[in-house]
Amino acid sequence: MDRKKIVILGAGLGGLASGYFLARTGQYHVTVLEQASVTGGMCGSFEHDGFVLDHGAHKIYSVIPGILDEIRSLMGNRLIKLPKKNRLFLRKHLVDYPLRLGNLARALGLGTFLQLGLGYAVAFASGVIDKRPARSYAEYMTRRFGRPAYDLVFAPLADKVWGNPSDLHPEMARTRVPSSGGMEVILKLLGVKKETAESNAEFFYYPRRGFGDFPQALREKIEEMGGRVIVNAQVDRLEQSNGKVTAIAGKVAGQPVSFPCEYLVSSVPLPVLGRLVFSNADQEFDRAVEGLQFRHLFLVYVFVKRPLALQDQWLFFPEREFIFGRIFEQKQMNPELGPSDRTAICCDFTCAENSWQWQATDQELAHKCIDGLVMGGFIQADQVTGYLVRRQRNFYPRYDLQYAEKKQMVSRKLQKIGNLLLTGRIGMYNYNNSDHCMDMGRFIAENLVSGQNPRDIWDALEQRVRDYRIVD
Repeated sequence: MDRKKIVILGAGLGGLASGYFLARTGQYHVTVLEQASVTGGMCGSFEHDGFVLDHGAHKIYSVIPGILDEIRSLMGNRLIKLPKKNRLFLRKHLVDYPLRLGNLARALGLGTFLQLGLGYAVAFASGVIDKRPARSYAEYMTRRFGRPAYDLVFAPLADKVWGNPSDLHPEMARTRVPSSGGMEVILKLLGVKKETAESNAEFFYYPRRGFGDFPQALREKIEEMGGRVIVNAQVDRLEQSNGKVTAIAGKVAGQPVSFPCEYLVSSVPLPVLGRLVFSNADQEFDRAVEGLQFRHLFLVYVFVKRPLALQDQWLFFPEREFIFGRIFEQKQMNPELGPSDRTAICCDFTCAENSWQWQATDQELAHKCIDGLVMGGFIQADQVTGYLVRRQRNFYPRYDLQYAEKKQMVSRKLQKIGNLLLTGRIGMYNYNNSDHCMDMGRFIAENLVSGQNPRDIWDALEQRVRDYRIVD
């Protein structure tokens, strides 16, 4: 039986997951095209100064039925299982997460703790009267947790990660916050209600050779099943006929190439895909896609002359006095990923295009991060042996108040291409994790092989991703 040709744009985790599940059906010849010289995207790993480093904190965990089993089957003994250790740094205290009553009260002090309780009581009483849907992230969080809790934790952390919470869509809160409201948090604080796998991961899996071994395993399996993963691939244009893409034209290692296809799956940024599809000839599409907002990502790796610096895999920092929103210690995942006498702490944070952070030098950013680590008591300044700064443009989708309308317009325009499907965080403009990318790939493959029309698969997948939740 002749296998149908599928081309996938982008060899990040989203593109590779789709390629893996499609190749596994045995009905498709899969070609994955990647512009960079390496695969994995921001889920990849790299080597530096004796360390294997990830692009920030990644873990393998899922509550989506069957996905964790799929990953374990793929990776086998390349995975290690770890108990999750992460906390908040608040008021110079490490606060347990999930939250515990005594620990939280000691960190905040009795006065602040009582203010949080009173704030929740006011929010609860107001909610009994006002049943209107929340109009923003700020309103959503304030109604559920009260103004004091919002001002203390949720507002500054959201501002650091996504920008002004007042013009964030409430969907940003529903995606990120597993608890249904302040009452659920209080019941968990008191021990009346227990955490579940849906709200808190007690353990997770991690590739022993670094997170990048996960996309590497996907690539190996695609190639074992007869597919191709081609790096240094420049896509110049999409050849189209009768409302479908028939071939992808471009260059590989500088040589002209053309890849015929019966289906095209894209995990590349929507503006890039739009230029390939419409050649800048659809102004309505351009306005909508350019209106979809992103946050740029910084990863500042600080190298320290100590075997280990933290007791946790990662810590969150909601307070504005710290430039970073999270720190992550690579060797907490596997001590073999770095020299025995040194460690690496990754400080990550985001910003907008016009921010002072984006204009700052790498040295300025590194010194800000080092100062924050010293101020928090995690390291001493004379222990620092060096730093590395990496920047990634347009990494986090930012849901502003009008994002749903703009996204709908973009989807409607692209769906005119009858054999096109989207996947991945950037490709679908959907805030999700690696397990969700695996689920998208499986969903696409299962529905294509069953004979579903790509347009129907697209609509069903967009509905599916709206139900994804981030489990920390």
